[in-house]
Amino acid sequence: MNKITDFEKIKQLCNDIKIEKVYPFSILEGVQKGEIFVDNDEAPTSALIWHYCGFANIAGECNDGFIEEVMHMMQNPSEGHSGRMALQSEGDDNLRDIIMSTPKVARYERYTFVFAGEKNGTPCTMNTEPEPISPKNYELMRGRIVPTFSWHSKDAFFRNGFGYFLVEDGQMAACAFSSGISRDYVDIGVETEEKYRGKGYGKLVATAMIKETLRRGKIPVWGCDTRNEASMKLAMSVGFEITGTHPWYKYEISCVL
Repeated sequence: MNKITDFEKIKQLCNDIKIEKVYPFSILEGVQKGEIFVDNDEAPTSALIWHYCGFANIAGECNDGFIEEVMHMMQNPSEGHSGRMALQSEGDDNLRDIIMSTPKVARYERYTFVFAGEKNGTPCTMNTEPEPISPKNYELMRGRIVPTFSWHSKDAFFRNGFGYFLVEDGQMAACAFSSGISRDYVDIGVETEEKYRGKGYGKLVATAMIKETLRRGKIPVWGCDTRNEASMKLAMSVGFEITGTHPWYKYEISCVL
């Protein structure tokens, strides 16, 4: 398996990716950081596209040897990928069988959504409206699903990403941001501070993200683990509909993505 920097060689392979595709395309288009590995650097037929946040996709042929090398990398993630590989799959049986033969690899499911249209926001008791994430409020963000989850640096986020932020009593109440972004898509990440949950704050910032995404001529995207009921309900409240599920795989990392 060889690491490549000439991404033009695999663009044709990536055209067949159907799930979580904003992340591989963000790398291909030079928007977000990640690595690409291929079976043959001159004429690749298989590629692993591994985003900084840990999401990974296999494009092209799923031959046994290539998948086994991917499994080795999953068990030994390099720095720069948030310490993990969350391998997305479209349900290929051969891929599943080889992956699940690897010790300590677990299989989970993620919802796939389609954006069906904007819905009305939820009234709340806050005196402020969502404001753009800026250098002034960036350091106030707390939690796991914040820009540091999928952007390797603050400068990179402000250069290519965007988001919205709610502050109450000088603290973060909720934020929503471009977790993944490509020419055509924006995957929306949302974090609500625990003590502010259940008040509609997440819906407010998510709605602001959807409006701005559409204004930029891009398609809003949402994804979450099927165990994450709160994220699923929030997605549906702002205009997404569930179209199905797809498997994803991890090695000894207890997290819900």
